[in-house]
Amino acid sequence: MPKEYRQMNSAVSDLETLNGLARSLERSEARRIGTTPAKARKSVAQRIGITKDALEGFLSRRTKVVPHWLMNMVRSELISALQLEVQNLEHEIQLHRQAGADHSGTSLISAETQLAAAREILAGEVK
Repeated sequence: MPKEYRQMNSAVSDLETLNGLARSLERSEARRIGTTPAKARKSVAQRIGITKDALEGFLSRRTKVVPHWLMNMVRSELISALQLEVQNLEHEIQLHRQAGADHSGTSLISAETQLAAAREILAGEVK
């Protein structure tokens, strides 16, 4: 396989990875502040140290090369955001248990499901 092809394939893979991580970070930020992912984009861009326009360039695939520092920053911020969500969900579950809430209640089930999903994601990211 020619070197140029491997580099191009790697760049596409990096862009796809960055897109997935950045969109997850947007969703997490949107949940945290109670808005839509698109509206959370500016906050996410600030957290990772780039402009909203630069982030949109990556998300729309106009920008093709992902700097290593940016990939690391997005990954780090997503892990931090998910860890915060896990803590918040654990706290919510604990409050429901202390209040004697019915464990079959939809909000408790939802919190436990989200907590399990976040733990699963974190286990894959931290490795």
